[in-house]
Amino acid sequence: MANTIPLLATVPAPAYSYPEFRALVGSLSAEHRTSGPDQNPAFVRFTDQNQAHLDRAHAVPLLPELVAKLAALPRPETWLVLGEAWCGDTAHTLPILAHLAEKSEGNVTLYVVLRSDHPALMAAHQTNGGNSIPKLIRRDAATGADLGDWGPRPAAAQTLAHQLHANKSLHTNQIVKTMNAWYEADNGEAVQQELLKLLA
Repeated sequence: MANTIPLLATVPAPAYSYPEFRALVGSLSAEHRTSGPDQNPAFVRFTDQNQAHLDRAHAVPLLPELVAKLAALPRPETWLVLGEAWCGDTAHTLPILAHLAEKSEGNVTLYVVLRSDHPALMAAHQTNGGNSIPKLIRRDAATGADLGDWGPRPAAAQTLAHQLHANKSLHTNQIVKTMNAWYEADNGEAVQQELLKLLA
């Protein structure tokens, strides 16, 4: 269940801590369901598969210079991450963001918000007119002012995804496998390098 932690005024409800989101994915998988209104069997299958991606991604090495940058932020930040249980890009990226927040010495508090629960927030943070996830939204923890956003993928992964989707001969499963392989080979490097530039 969401919201067992106190929410700030700058955080829309419902929202999940990262452990709560992990528990949500586990319970949905056990019930052969997924988050959001679309209970497509493929989405249900991806939700189950994403548990392994979530575990792997949380264990990738963090860049010391990025951890240091977060520990030295001039003001505390709230990170909202728009995602869904079935989304593979969310499963590969969210754990890294959560791990960084954990290592920020209290400067970053992360919440996961489901795209299906927050259409207005998603509409305000689209990518090229699309509701692409995950989307990291940085906010000043005190005022709620937007400090910028990132997502849905590192630039190299975004280019690859466009190429794969443009190839109409590829089945969705082939696209998913190729993207999974990219994330595993990258091992969290690209997203962290882009965040480092974002915070510079």
